[in-house]
Amino acid sequence: MHKCEKSLTFAHPILNVVMDNRHSYSIAYGSLPQGKHTFELEVSSDFFRLFEGSEISEGQVSVHADAEKTGSFMTLMFSMKGSVKVACDRCLDEFFMPVAFDGKLTVTFDGSAEEDSFSEDEVMNMKPGDTEVDLAQYIYESICLSLPMQRLHPCDEQGMSGCNSEMLAKLQELQQEAQRIRNESSPWSKLAAHSSAQGKQ
Repeated sequence: MHKCEKSLTFAHPILNVVMDNRHSYSIAYGSLPQGKHTFELEVSSDFFRLFEGSEISEGQVSVHADAEKTGSFMTLMFSMKGSVKVACDRCLDEFFMPVAFDGKLTVTFDGSAEEDSFSEDEVMNMKPGDTEVDLAQYIYESICLSLPMQRLHPCDEQGMSGCNSEMLAKLQELQQEAQRIRNESSPWSKLAAHSSAQGKQ
């Protein structure tokens, strides 16, 4: 796997770290002082390759998070914005689609909190002995959730679709051929052909 490096930049200089792969998206909360902190990171195509079978092939997303650690809890307010490459549902060509996400994540360090206590939050319960908060999965799922159910090429300034016209023409041919086969195999079509044949006798 291609080796990528990311930097988590916090308000406290001692928390500036560079780690490889998934660890690039982790917070060493054991050394994180109580109080408020901020970090920024850039998610690139290497990030999406960490997830096998990802529907996103490429992307560039800026992630900002304001964190507050209090006692055995830490809350993170996320803001993500960028673009990712996905397949168009109409012509199947890939294109870059803008994404934006705002969300709140609550992390508990003693494992005693239930999700019902934070009904409107995403909750991550850390296990005893864990020393880092891995944010990779949360970031990935948040970006995926920001995508619309239907992904289509945007229209240009003239209102024309950005879809691959050759692919659309080919798909239309296939649809017409499939409809023709359905019509020919229909019981009503066979009955009509039989009646017509009898009428000519």
